[in-house]
Amino acid sequence: MVEKLRKDNRPLYLRAEEALRELIQSQYQPGDQLPPEPRLAEMLGISRATLREALRSFEERGLVKRRQGVGTFVAEHTNNLVFESGLETLESLEKMAERKGLQVQDAGLRISQITLDQELAEKLNLPAGTPAVQVVRTKMAGKHPVAYMVDVVPTTYVTLEEMQAGFRGSVLDFLLERGSPALAYAHARLVPMLAGRDMAEALDVSPRTCLLLIEETLYSMDNVPVEFSRNYFLPDFFSFHVIRRIGG
Repeated sequence: MVEKLRKDNRPLYLRAEEALRELIQSQYQPGDQLPPEPRLAEMLGISRATLREALRSFEERGLVKRRQGVGTFVAEHTNNLVFESGLETLESLEKMAERKGLQVQDAGLRISQITLDQELAEKLNLPAGTPAVQVVRTKMAGKHPVAYMVDVVPTTYVTLEEMQAGFRGSVLDFLLERGSPALAYAHARLVPMLAGRDMAEALDVSPRTCLLLIEETLYSMDNVPVEFSRNYFLPDFFSFHVIRRIGG
């Protein structure tokens, strides 16, 4: 593991967090106590200062528990709070949680009317200045922030008043329940990124924490863009997979 860290060109704190995550997943169970900091730093090949920063980030995300004068323990919930989904399936976080027997809630929910700037207008194939409804919220699993979501729907499909009255956590589920327009598919782009100050505050993590951004445009049966979203996921709480077939 030490040699692997040395050959990695990414920032040290990212390498340290990944190495610590791999160590915990491969050798420890929820509730297990981790080795003392000097030994753990030696195992990972990093300084104690870097280790403390990684442990602080993990504690903020609820992945470890630190008990004063006792030590650091793997959080009991770690395995249960992982949402799993195949990326070939278009479904809401609420549906993913339902399969796990979990519930998710919205924090900091803001539903407002905006006008599309040039970037959003291009995503939705509409003129800049077109009115749209924007839904912004942090998704919580218990007391843990797990994702930050921003959805934009032109008022052609839903008014501000309709969204405020009918929104129950998922814009996708809201549109599916309405049934009009009929939805067909989504085009998604996955981008690893580092949390900026505002995003870090919304997700209660350290700035520059690694996130997975999924940008997605939802299309109708007529191949017309209906909704555009940016969803920022904390990787520790999600396991996405995709089925890849042999080309030919």
